Amino acid sequence: MLDNKLKKLEEIIKGYGQMLVALSGGVDSSFLIAFAHKVYSEEGRPDAIAALTAAGPQFAEDEQRRAAALCDRLGIAHKSVDVSHITGMLKRNPVDRCYHCKREIFGMLRERADMAGSILCDGTNLDDMADYRPGSRAAEELGVASPLREAGLTKEDIRRGLRTFEDSAVRELADMPALACLATRIPYGEIITEEKLRAIEDAELFLKSRGLRQVRVRCHEIAGRLSGNESRFMARIELLPEEMAKMLKFRAEAEEKLRSLGFRFVTMDLSGYERGKMNSLIESTEKPDRIKVRETVVRGNAANMEGGDIMEEIDRFLKEIREQKYSFGDFVSIIERLRQPDGCPWDREQTHLSLKKHLVEEANEALEAIDEGDRRHLCEELGDVLLQIVLHSQIAAENGDFTIDDVVQCASEKMIRRHPHVFGNIDVSGVDEGLDLWEEIKKREKTKAGG
Repeated sequence: MLDNKLKKLEEIIKGYGQMLVALSGGVDSSFLIAFAHKVYSEEGRPDAIAALTAAGPQFAEDEQRRAAALCDRLGIAHKSVDVSHITGMLKRNPVDRCYHCKREIFGMLRERADMAGSILCDGTNLDDMADYRPGSRAAEELGVASPLREAGLTKEDIRRGLRTFEDSAVRELADMPALACLATRIPYGEIITEEKLRAIEDAELFLKSRGLRQVRVRCHEIAGRLSGNESRFMARIELLPEEMAKMLKFRAEAEEKLRSLGFRFVTMDLSGYERGKMNSLIESTEKPDRIKVRETVVRGNAANMEGGDIMEEIDRFLKEIREQKYSFGDFVSIIERLRQPDGCPWDREQTHLSLKKHLVEEANEALEAIDEGDRRHLCEELGDVLLQIVLHSQIAAENGDFTIDDVVQCASEKMIRRHPHVFGNIDVSGVDEGLDLWEEIKKREKTKAGG
């Protein structure tokens, strides 16, 4: 049975011509690249396969090193692709987080595959179809091939297949524990941060260094705050049942280590490790049924919505938000939310260039409100100008350029720097001297910047 599946896999791979494998360092993608390399080598064209590995805080470094080492051993061209920006995009951790993450990663890898004239492939197998895998939808939408699944290979088939290789290093992969993105350790709906991801990775590395094989350190937030906005979180350790006794022998050391990493409490899940366990929480975190705008509604023609559920929901929603009070920090969070994968389609697609005209328009409308002497109108228009500033800052933050805090810092420094007669020990007699001082400071700043 396995021989037939492997024969089918070989035919599929030969039909690709050239392959670019999304190599995570896990069992499935490692088997795929090793098997494909063997197929192409027997055909006399070992260079027909290459690999790319996504690198970022959500992926354990030892898995990335394992992927690079395998390619180096087999003589396969391999590169890492930095996808660190995705952590910020998905920090609110929606239920379909994996879809948005894979959509972004596969989109980046697909561009490279197209440039090389290769078929982009992943390590999805037949067993993956039985679990909640929104990432598979992203792969299908972007035309990513899944040859292991197409050949009907299960996880057990793949481990058996690895044991048939002559190379001992490849054979050893058959006994490697299942791997997954570090973000899967955080329950849906709880914020993903680099702090949590680092703590999870370091905790799992420590436990593995003590001889534990299959380890998951789940990170759960605890109600309440330590200080300011600092969250408290708890470690829930999942192990194979037969390894729990081993863990208890060094439990005090483990607790001390994990607490030093930031975990407030350290617990062990008595039901043990279970693949896809966090997906059992989905039912309690999914959004309720949403009311859809009918296809017959034309944008701007609200009359078509009258008398239906939509207007009732809008009235309820408007009443609810009018009763809320918002701060500047709330506003920044609102814009960030709009840019999330499950946010507003229009806001998500905006760039610095696409927003240029809106920044000018909103500034002009604020000027008109000033000329009209309409204070209420001016308040609204200044809010629209602020929207443009925060939206540009959010786009920059997603690109890793700067944040709204950097904008505030820059502006604050400038105001203090150019007002030594207010914040320093310099005196001016009036407006003219204040303006002269401002200009002199500007010149000095440019001179220092140039030097």
